[in-house]
Amino acid sequence: MPQPTEHTYQVNRRLAIDTLEAGQGEPLLFLHGAGGLAWDPYLDALAEHYRVIAPFMPGTSKSNDISQVRDLWDLVLGYYDLLDALHIDAVDVVGHSMGGMIACEIAATDQSRVKRLVAIAPAGVFDIDNPMPDIFAMRPRDLAARMLVDPDSPVAKAIATLPDDVDDQVEVLIQRLSTLNAAAKFLWPIPDKGLDRRLPRIKAPTLLMWGRQDGLIPVAYADIFMAGMPHAHLEVLDQASHLVQIERLPDALRLTLAALQGPASTAA
Repeated sequence: MPQPTEHTYQVNRRLAIDTLEAGQGEPLLFLHGAGGLAWDPYLDALAEHYRVIAPFMPGTSKSNDISQVRDLWDLVLGYYDLLDALHIDAVDVVGHSMGGMIACEIAATDQSRVKRLVAIAPAGVFDIDNPMPDIFAMRPRDLAARMLVDPDSPVAKAIATLPDDVDDQVEVLIQRLSTLNAAAKFLWPIPDKGLDRRLPRIKAPTLLMWGRQDGLIPVAYADIFMAGMPHAHLEVLDQASHLVQIERLPDALRLTLAALQGPASTAA
């Protein structure tokens, strides 16, 4: 498997963005969820086909500073600046959860920058009759139970387990808190920043992928996205929750690669 390497890009005079990158070929931008960036088997598999560029969202790594990002619009501009620093005019984008929300905003705001879009259980809309749980008030084990069909799976245990060394425990807890603090800037108290009004602007062919048993962002939210996105199609995978790309890796990878090999946006 290609091993990811760390990079830092000074994307504008205020903001540096750290990335993990692996693979060769056409670039693929991956935007992670509120739990932070972890190089997992899904990214490993994608890096066998693409040059995967996975930025740490500002505030979730050492080099970047969330105070330099005032709001969601500033965040979107920061990712455009990252693409400019990478000399990439238009790119395929995969985003999970909060990263799916950001990917949709990037595709809607400047239609020329995104060729194809894969949004995995994206955040960004809110249904008062079917509210999302408050991830910022959950213990790690409770969160894992919401994110995975099997709360006793190795992945669930890895999410909930702290290292044995006390210093390492402190470092992990600080990292989790800083990551959630950065995510809260865009998701708290509810993640509705008007994305549903911008969804019709997305021209990129889009795959929406959801786990049928998603306990964090209910699969019913897919209806809101589908109603607003004229170039989207939906795939719902059974026996999968919020980490559908991990729990159903072979099927999620097959669907992702098929979407990324399809026609590109005419606006790109």
